[in-house]
Amino acid sequence: MANVAHGYFRLPSGKTVELPYDPNFDFNNIDPMPGDIDPYTVGTTQLFPLGTKLVQNDRTFRYVEFGGTTAAGNVVQREAPDGAHDDLDPTGSGTGAGVAIGDTIISIATSVTLVENEYVGGTLTIEEDTGQGYSYLITANEAASSAANANVTIADGLAVAIDSTSDVKLVKSAYKEVIIAPTTLTGAICGVSVGVGADGSFGWIQTTGDAAIDTDGTVVIGQRVMASNGTAGFVEAMALTEATPNTFITPDVGIVVDVGATGVHSVVRLNGFE
Repeated sequence: MANVAHGYFRLPSGKTVELPYDPNFDFNNIDPMPGDIDPYTVGTTQLFPLGTKLVQNDRTFRYVEFGGTTAAGNVVQREAPDGAHDDLDPTGSGTGAGVAIGDTIISIATSVTLVENEYVGGTLTIEEDTGQGYSYLITANEAASSAANANVTIADGLAVAIDSTSDVKLVKSAYKEVIIAPTTLTGAICGVSVGVGADGSFGWIQTTGDAAIDTDGTVVIGQRVMASNGTAGFVEAMALTEATPNTFITPDVGIVVDVGATGVHSVVRLNGFE
């Protein structure tokens, strides 16, 4: 058993680290905790649980798995939700599974393929009918092929019983398979890449503090910028839709601290994606 497990640590470098709960992660890989962590490092080996928080003064970073190629200074978003993993039905069957208050293993009927533990750190939400409105942290999920049942394990037992009428939605961790924010967003923005990522690699994104971000068009110090709808991964001046006044075209990313010309990196005080 490793001495390092989920919890809060202060490194000799002055940075702090918060490791999330992940029963599937081998904490022996980071025992002892390193003296420093470089947020600009990207590699093919997972070094920390996804979502690990690294804080350096007022800058915060999160450890992620990249789902595509990113460059330093790209705005990134969560993976697009899988519509096939909505409206699933709990079966009440499966080894150790149940639907009663306190049960932590939920068996669901799925018509799609599930990869083992792909939803760890994500949520199981009862989206409709019996038990609706409750969302639970996922700590494990079985692999399943089409038309097979799969057990999903949640950290806390069901607060309200569910039944065959309940509709279950599975959502992945915000930090699994993040991608460059496209010009039309398909997922929620979660931060800014601080290194060169590739599909299947692991590294850090920045979520608070001053960050360098690629600029699309003219931006102004002290004014807000949003994810660009013209160039993927860039920011542009905040704008409202023409058809619907007071409705922003894309989400607010932050406030400009220092201006970069179009195609150059500006410094942006992140709005905070924590």
